[in-house]
Amino acid sequence: MSSVTDAVEQMEKVTRGTGCHDCNVKIERQPDAPACRYERGVNLKVSFGGAAADVVTQYPIETVTRIPFMFGSPLETPEKRTAACGIMGVVARFLCLCRRAQACDPTDHDQCFENFRSVFEGERIYVNGDLPDLVRLLGKSVVSSPEEADVIVVGGDGLFAADSLAVADQYRGKKKMVFIGPSTAGVATFLDEEHWCPFAR
Repeated sequence: MSSVTDAVEQMEKVTRGTGCHDCNVKIERQPDAPACRYERGVNLKVSFGGAAADVVTQYPIETVTRIPFMFGSPLETPEKRTAACGIMGVVARFLCLCRRAQACDPTDHDQCFENFRSVFEGERIYVNGDLPDLVRLLGKSVVSSPEEADVIVVGGDGLFAADSLAVADQYRGKKKMVFIGPSTAGVATFLDEEHWCPFAR
């Protein structure tokens, strides 16, 4: 089990009997849409039941599928974890469990970081995943290993890439963990973890 498969298991329990399992989910590239400033990769739009969520990933896919493909699956590839995270985000939004699953407007980028810095000022932060802009902005607050950290920040890539996912799995429940950006919205929702994305749509 991993953080992603744990979240899928919780989502399965929440959605059982709702009819959600019978409906299609569409995942498509959306290169011109606003993207989270912290994430790097291809922006994907995930659509379900009139709701939408964003995922930014180095492992882009385009498909039409259904929710149950994830149930009981080890989700052993980054592509499958990307799809699962996107589907959890859009289903959480559809069920009104999560209101922030699409990137904010670029005009909100600076305020997002200023708010983040004010909340976590003085904390030693390990950035888990490919979030170079956040690392640059945090400067000396960033530590080189999760063991040193007061807070572990998990971006989408921290759930998709195997090495980064292993870090999230190892320290979840042992260190303060903050999931950041739209790509992590669904996982954070179904795991009941803190999610940082204050200006998302």
